[in-house]
Amino acid sequence: MRQLWVFLLLLVSMPALAQDQLSGRWEGKTQSPRGEQDTTVVFKKEGEAYKGTTSLMGREVVIKDIKIEGDNMTAKADVETPQATITINYKFTLAGETMKGQGALDFGGQAVTFDMNLKRVSAGTDAAAAPVAAATARPAGGGQQRPRNDVAQPQQKQSLDYFVGAWNFRYMGRESALGPAPREGVITFTKSADGKSLNAVIEGKTEAGAYKETAVVTFDEATKQLTFQEKLANGTKLNSKADWSSPIAIRFTIDPIKVKSESLQLRRNISVISAHSFTLTEELSEGGGPFVRLGNAVYSKVSAK
Repeated sequence: MRQLWVFLLLLVSMPALAQDQLSGRWEGKTQSPRGEQDTTVVFKKEGEAYKGTTSLMGREVVIKDIKIEGDNMTAKADVETPQATITINYKFTLAGETMKGQGALDFGGQAVTFDMNLKRVSAGTDAAAAPVAAATARPAGGGQQRPRNDVAQPQQKQSLDYFVGAWNFRYMGRESALGPAPREGVITFTKSADGKSLNAVIEGKTEAGAYKETAVVTFDEATKQLTFQEKLANGTKLNSKADWSSPIAIRFTIDPIKVKSESLQLRRNISVISAHSFTLTEELSEGGGPFVRLGNAVYSKVSAK
């Protein structure tokens, strides 16, 4: 009789024992410099290894190299951006049906971290098979979930209003005839009296000391074209036109210049991340040579006025 009871207890406990520590669908929040965001991560086991998927900027990202030691888990993900491939390193603590941890990455020499707090909402292979890109939202008052169609890409309206305000920035790169690097500071965009242009003032600092630059920006709604007239700290003037027909990318064409008899051609791209964040990448051709990476920067809005 005692052996029978032991056998029955084993049968009852088998579903709990069979439940994997990680596999399933996890939902929660991510706290990052861009604010709080809803987050969904799906993990599944393939042989002896795990694989995860999540969604960043509307695209599916694979979480790989997952290692579990006791209640601690590490993993990483490679994210393709217009500037470069960025590697995110994750560290989590597993506690039953909850998972807390942090992601860390390096963007152009700037360390960025974000906190994640997730809870498993379903387990097993069925949950893992659900595509993360098809994120769902519950209607108010409950009811059946419906697909969300607004997560494909950030859709910032092309307008001078996007830039208005103060933005912190940190530029990582090499020194050139255009100026020293690395550098950091604040760029402030204010509308002109007629509202048809922006006046920009950059107040920054480098290892050599403080500097100041200015610019005038206009935008044509019909052609989605920006113009920049810039005056750098060393007196160099840059004139450029930029195509903003895509809501997530601004591509610049900059007139060639000469600095101390040296011919220079600058190339610049902006990637619009959100309403309060964009990145900038610059390449430089010197003396008619090939374009090589000059530097990149992350801009974060600190004031909308």
